Amino acid sequence: MVTQVAGQLLGRLLRLALVTAVIAIAALIAIYHFTVAGTLALELQYGLINARLIVGGIYAAVVVVALIVLWSMRRKPVEPPAPALALPRETQFAMLVEACMAGYALGRKTDRVS
Repeated sequence: MVTQVAGQLLGRLLRLALVTAVIAIAALIAIYHFTVAGTLALELQYGLINARLIVGGIYAAVVVVALIVLWSMRRKPVEPPAPALALPRETQFAMLVEACMAGYALGRKTDRVS
């Protein structure tokens, strides 16, 4: 039974990896063909060297935008919160207030005789 479950999970992962690989290869082929078509179209207007520079600049801009997005999405380090009673004076004051409240609560009469 365990081997069947493992086989099903492995089969699903293998199919998912295969579909992902096919999609990635198709995307790379599409990018290649769009690049060639864009270069040919630009070559007619600007010449070969300028067309390749324009296409390279477009790819460089895409990389810069991707890096900016990744940089902005990074996890920022979380600073530990400052302790509430960091200073001894604050600690003494908090203890005094707590003692006063405890004394008040203990000193109150809860049973009233009428």
